[in-house]
Amino acid sequence: MRKEQTNTGSKWVTGLMSLIYPSTCLNCCSPLYNHESYLCKECYSHLALTGYENLADNPVAQLFWGRVPLEFAASLFFYRKGETLQQLIKIMKYRGEPEAGVYLGQIAGRLLSRSSLFARPDYIMPVPLHPAKERKRGYNQCEKIAEGMSPLINAPVDTSLLFRRINNSSQTTKSRYERWENVDTIFGLNQPEEYQGSHILLIDDVITTGSTIEACCHALLAIPDLKISVVSIAYSH
Repeated sequence: MRKEQTNTGSKWVTGLMSLIYPSTCLNCCSPLYNHESYLCKECYSHLALTGYENLADNPVAQLFWGRVPLEFAASLFFYRKGETLQQLIKIMKYRGEPEAGVYLGQIAGRLLSRSSLFARPDYIMPVPLHPAKERKRGYNQCEKIAEGMSPLINAPVDTSLLFRRINNSSQTTKSRYERWENVDTIFGLNQPEEYQGSHILLIDDVITTGSTIEACCHALLAIPDLKISVVSIAYSH
């Protein structure tokens, strides 16, 4: 009886706090209902799914043809200016909301767990930030995405193997060649011998030209018998 009373009291306090300090949608700032988290139902409905996780030769997979060998590649949403996902990614990266990354990772994990093409990796590996940039931001948004995804695809997050050597400039306004030139050779490996024969899932927030992922893969493919899959939240084309 005491346990039931405690649970009831806890729910009552939670309900009262939500009335006093209501959670709001990260995109439109409208109050969230109890069954909603981070996005309201209306804003969530505006997320444009690609369906690429269920299509082997999807445009993201094709983007890497002839560049790096991949087991699987998919972006899960279209990235369009002015739409909900762009706002959510900006909030995640630049406004100190790491939980938005965890939320996006949870959505990604659910989508991947239902895909017949997706094979569970040995490790989930977020694209690393340079330590100086990570200290300034307070977190790596790709790591937060990976954390949200991890329990849903039953694979651990690994941040020890792949590291970024150089704090390169923003990719936002660069051409494909400039992007490739900007990231080539900037990634390195720690104790790669421990990962021989593994299957690694690389995680990025947005794929545009694929230059960052390609540079990560070039570093990783120095490991014998390594398999690489790639997933991003968004595809900007």
